[in-house]
Amino acid sequence: MRTRILVGTMVAGLGLAAWMTLPAAAQNGKAPAKPAPAAKHKCKPGMVPIPAGTFTMGDDKTTDKSGDVKVAAFCMDRTEVTVTAYAACVKAGGCTPANTGSFCNAGVAGRQNHPINCVDWNQAEAYCQAQGLRLPTEEEWEYAARGTDGRLYPWGNAAPSNQLCWNRSGHSNSTCAVGAYPKDRSPFGLVDMAGNVSEWTSSLYSDSDSNRVFRGGSGRFGHPSDVRSAARDRFDPSVLYGLLGFRCAGSAALP
Repeated sequence: MRTRILVGTMVAGLGLAAWMTLPAAAQNGKAPAKPAPAAKHKCKPGMVPIPAGTFTMGDDKTTDKSGDVKVAAFCMDRTEVTVTAYAACVKAGGCTPANTGSFCNAGVAGRQNHPINCVDWNQAEAYCQAQGLRLPTEEEWEYAARGTDGRLYPWGNAAPSNQLCWNRSGHSNSTCAVGAYPKDRSPFGLVDMAGNVSEWTSSLYSDSDSNRVFRGGSGRFGHPSDVRSAARDRFDPSVLYGLLGFRCAGSAALP
């Protein structure tokens, strides 16, 4: 039987303690943000080409997975997968229906361009496979969100306020249309990497853990530390949650 976790049971982020460990320049937004390297490969429509590169994963001493990481070139969805896109996969027979009910977007009028939520890890992976894609690794996800300059957030180091769909912009425990907050944009051009819904990745939380990593903030959060691009947390693959969705990734195509 599926585990169903909706609003109110998500593990909280690191909060103020982690924020206070960050360098002062990062806390006040004075550290410079640099342009991302340019990609030379092609991707499917709706996806963004991410060039190969090396970045420093993690951003402070409380991050439990960190260090220099090399990432091969890949493609990643510009937005989170929408209700409309997921419904098309269900209709085509490639996906099973998303859960419905409180805090779920499937079947709700006016939510067609919101991210699909209330799908477990296996449903998310099945959707991506049906498109000839896959879920991103957490290394790919963080690199796509931050680039190579060590920024705290997709837009740079300035503290979040109304740049994203989250608790402090009037979206407590709710979602927004994808791309509705264009300032929540990564150096590569991906949107909603800090807000809207958190996102499944393909990665296990640890070698001894069957839980899958999720990345990114959501309407659950209201503290800057919780929406850092380096923040990571986990869920059992069977979890269904109203503020958890996904986007897909794929291998780079030749130019």
